[in-house]
Amino acid sequence: MTKPNTILQRLFASRVGAIRTAIGLAIVLFLALNVIVADTLRSARADLTENHLYSLSDGTTKLLAGLHEPITFRLFLSEDLVRSAPQLAAYADRVRSMLETYASVSKGKIVLQVINPKPYSDEEDRAVGFGLQRIALAGAENQMFFGLAATNSTDGRALIPVFSPDRESFLEYDLTRLVAKLGEPKKPVVALIDGLGLDNPATGETQTLTQLREIYDVHMLSGDIDALPKNTKVVLAVHPQKLSDRTLYTLDQWVLGGGGTMIFVDPNAETATPMQPGMPPANPSSSLPKLFDAWGVGFDATKAVADPTYAIRTTREVEGREMEAANPAWLAIRADGMDRDNASLSQLSSLILTSAGAFTTSRPDVTLTPLLTASPKAGLVPATDVASPWQDPRGLLAGLKPSAKRLVIAGRLGGALKTAFPNGKPQGSKAEGPPRSVLAGKANVLLVGDADMLSDRNWIRSRQVLGQSIAEPFANNGDFLMNAVEQMAGGAALADLRGKAVDWRPFDRIDALKQAAEDRYLKTEQALVTKVHDAESKLRDLTPADAKDGQPLSPETLKAADDYRLELLRARAQLRDVQYQLGRNVESLRTWITAVNVAGTPIVVAIGALALAFRRSRRPVPRKLAA
Repeated sequence: MTKPNTILQRLFASRVGAIRTAIGLAIVLFLALNVIVADTLRSARADLTENHLYSLSDGTTKLLAGLHEPITFRLFLSEDLVRSAPQLAAYADRVRSMLETYASVSKGKIVLQVINPKPYSDEEDRAVGFGLQRIALAGAENQMFFGLAATNSTDGRALIPVFSPDRESFLEYDLTRLVAKLGEPKKPVVALIDGLGLDNPATGETQTLTQLREIYDVHMLSGDIDALPKNTKVVLAVHPQKLSDRTLYTLDQWVLGGGGTMIFVDPNAETATPMQPGMPPANPSSSLPKLFDAWGVGFDATKAVADPTYAIRTTREVEGREMEAANPAWLAIRADGMDRDNASLSQLSSLILTSAGAFTTSRPDVTLTPLLTASPKAGLVPATDVASPWQDPRGLLAGLKPSAKRLVIAGRLGGALKTAFPNGKPQGSKAEGPPRSVLAGKANVLLVGDADMLSDRNWIRSRQVLGQSIAEPFANNGDFLMNAVEQMAGGAALADLRGKAVDWRPFDRIDALKQAAEDRYLKTEQALVTKVHDAESKLRDLTPADAKDGQPLSPETLKAADDYRLELLRARAQLRDVQYQLGRNVESLRTWITAVNVAGTPIVVAIGALALAFRRSRRPVPRKLAA
């Protein structure tokens, strides 16, 4: 009989040796893989969350890949804040992981610094110098920080003063907006075609135009437009009327090239500047039928939206007397009429629109994502019926037929857009470059059915303070315009971004147990209260009138009172039992879930290793034959 003559043969000769070897090799392999991964796959990430909370959208990825300007992220996160407010710990981890993802995808263009600004330190002074918002928690001795300061290579600076959990679903949008701003050192250009009179020499410019000029380089366009200003990011066409084919061609090619475009048309622009002072405009309606027809957009400039749900109460002079009534053509669009998943609308509360029109799509390959919609009770009425300031607005509701679908007052255009000039440049056009026939990439177009919403009347009121006129907003019209322009200036990266659902995963089973126990508790509590009231009532009935004057109670009354007290004690005992069962069941389930999460994976790995070892040990060990 032959004997093993090598150490390996002796080791595998027994099953115990095989198991020990397998465990030892597994430990060595585990340590080796950790060293390799930590050294070579430091930037590799896998997002296994259902809503892809830690993954970037395609638009953001393209923006980061095309960065030419280096950016430094400085995350000021006080460690005491996470300890003092454990509910922020998960959100803080998500913010930090998202910033690390931005830095990784940017290929070195973004550098992340995580700073813990301790009290009275230089780091705290830097946070204050950047303008970050202090956070004061109840019971905490020192104020803390949880914000971001970002800079580029020039003097560009952008802040998120504080990461609020209320904005968690828009975390990627806020960060991408910040990167888009710093990645473009020069002031973005907005080209404006103004047919409404936003810059009126007689009355001055509107507040919306003033706000635009604070952030953007606004170029006013007029006449035949063959080219847009250099570095144009967004084109605003407000109440466009009688545009030449040369201008329409320039707009058409800009849109087909993916350029950011906002078009405000109107069936009855009440605030448009007239040709002659004191006279109404010759034609209060506006549209772009040549472009809309080619792009598959429907807009009837002869019809206005009448909505009894969003109607604003106004005072009008009707038949020689003033009367107050709801005007269904003047709308206050509230939260339920806004797409709150869109970042430009997420924080807004109301928008005021007057005599607005509605959009439709006429081709299946063209999409219109609603941003502002009328209520289900809204319908369309002739625009001429809403134009008269002396007409009783209540008459608009007579015979109003609600639309089969909710009317879209503002929406984002997408899909397979085609040119309105299939035969090429119109006569006299000096536009450069070959004509585009179809949309290249994604459309970046926003359509709004009311131009009056940009006038001061629709969202600004003047108030006298210490002899000065102060503009005070009562609606979010200006915020909507600024948010939308900001989205479009960032290109498709911002225009396509929507709020991501927060990764809220409650413990459904535990919650169900708690709810069931609380239901039992509630029933027991109600029964206890009933018994208490009954006992008190019976005690009052059993107590004779003279007992109230200090006379002793009869033995029967005392016995009945003891019975009621015993009944109350039993009810309280039942209540304590319910509470005990609640705590025991919930704690048992929580312990079991924790054990599975913590020990489950190692146990599965160990079982796999043992199975592999047993499988290998069953193989015959090679032996050396005797000579």
